[in-house]
Amino acid sequence: MTWAQACRDIVITSMNRGQLPVLGMIGVALLLVWKLPEDKSAELVFSIFEALGRGELYAYVLLTVTIAGWYFHSKWMRKMFSEEAARIGREKSGLQSALTGEKFKSSDRRPRSIK
Repeated sequence: MTWAQACRDIVITSMNRGQLPVLGMIGVALLLVWKLPEDKSAELVFSIFEALGRGELYAYVLLTVTIAGWYFHSKWMRKMFSEEAARIGREKSGLQSALTGEKFKSSDRRPRSIK
């Protein structure tokens, strides 16, 4: 796999998940830092750390913590929802089988093989 294929896969995945604007902003920020002269980029990093030390950028730290909390909470909620949907499906199938006296095949999707 080359770097071009990796970049293509990252862009396509971000488009599928609705994260392309975020990827674009990160790309622009990295491009701006990359194009800065070496002494200016070091000055930028030191000024960011100084501002953090003075407590001026605490909102960004809180934002990062909030986003991380949201991510893990939504991941947990998706897992709970999936487990509940599977439980309801099992109960429904059991009730259908009991009422009709037949065994029905599962309607669960099988994972597609990755080529």
